[in-house]
Amino acid sequence: MRVTPEQEALIRHAAGLEGTTVTAFVLDTVTTRASSVIEAHRDLVLSNEVFDRFLAELDKPAMPVPELVELFHNHPKLPEA
Repeated sequence: MRVTPEQEALIRHAAGLEGTTVTAFVLDTVTTRASSVIEAHRDLVLSNEVFDRFLAELDKPAMPVPELVELFHNHPKLPEA
């Protein structure tokens, strides 16, 4: 990872204050942030109006998708994983 001298000094200083290595400090910080980003994108929040429209769409009868019909016609059994 490329950082400016100022960024390196800041990271080294913070790692030193925490009593850890730069690698451990960076990995801990990045994985904590990654978990936070994933969690923020995990849930879908809808307004009541949009949620009602979503449920109404789910209640509609399913319609065939021509591309999927063709796919399963041409490949009736998917290969084992």
